[in-house]
Amino acid sequence: MSSVDTQLHAVLLRALNGIKYDVLRTRANELSARYRNAAVADASPGLRDNLDCLAYAVVRMPATYRAIQAALRAADLHVGAAGTHLDLGGGTGAAAWAATSIWPGIETQIVERQPAAIALGRRLAADTPCSPSPQWSPGDLRDWQPADLRGWPSATPVDLVTVAYVLNELTAPTRQHVIAAAAVSADTIVLVEPGTPRGYRHILEARDQLISLGLTIAAPCPHQLDCPLVERDWCHFAVRLPRTELHRRLKDGVRNYEDEKFSYLVATRRPARPAAARVLTPPVRPKNQVLLTLCTADARRTQARIPKSSPEYPVARAVAQGGSWPAQRS
Repeated sequence: MSSVDTQLHAVLLRALNGIKYDVLRTRANELSARYRNAAVADASPGLRDNLDCLAYAVVRMPATYRAIQAALRAADLHVGAAGTHLDLGGGTGAAAWAATSIWPGIETQIVERQPAAIALGRRLAADTPCSPSPQWSPGDLRDWQPADLRGWPSATPVDLVTVAYVLNELTAPTRQHVIAAAAVSADTIVLVEPGTPRGYRHILEARDQLISLGLTIAAPCPHQLDCPLVERDWCHFAVRLPRTELHRRLKDGVRNYEDEKFSYLVATRRPARPAAARVLTPPVRPKNQVLLTLCTADARRTQARIPKSSPEYPVARAVAQGGSWPAQRS
């Protein structure tokens, strides 16, 4: 794990402050049920009080942090670095932690309507050790704005706007408002949602809207055309994260890791360097060959076979789901 990952796990553990695991597990399960039942929309905040926020942060924040981090790495590769960052609906600050893990010193503002989430997010950011050159400092958070996204106006222009694990909680008119306001506020927009059909539908809707507003899709799509996936398929990826002892106890888990599935989008007004093709599924590696399922620049879903005799074989062996093909380097 990176030093930022390690710091995040440490501050979450300290944030428990004597709260019993059974109490936290019960609240986390209740919160998860509310999200699964789609009972969260605009005026009904998913995080209702301090214990909700703590349960969400401890159980979900490490996974959402890793998914957002993967999307921001794609933004860094296909667009470039960011120095200023606005996170809409930022909850307890996962996107801020992810951004600083990639671009140390980035200045972040967070818009969040739930006071308990703001309070916990500030507490987590402040509970970081000082060092001669810290990767994270509370000073990197310029502002935490209490505001409702339904009426949120465009902000002072920034390099990057993130909207992560938020669109699923909003009605269609609010989603359109948020995307339009983000498009006015930033050079680059990064969206992240759960890797479910519903989450991907919201990503696709936002993709169409952003293209209509003049932005270029930089990732994961290698094109600006219609998605080639059939109706019952959807574009999603996964990141693997280690489970701490705390996570295993709260989730009654046995494995020491978990996989977070997510869908994402990077759109920009800056010059973009999209992939020639994107690896859509985990590569298959039968003997002496690698089979890659790709989304290509001409909007086709196709399969590439790379035999052992090919000079691309060592790279194909190393490429993962969600990677560029041929592999890109920043």
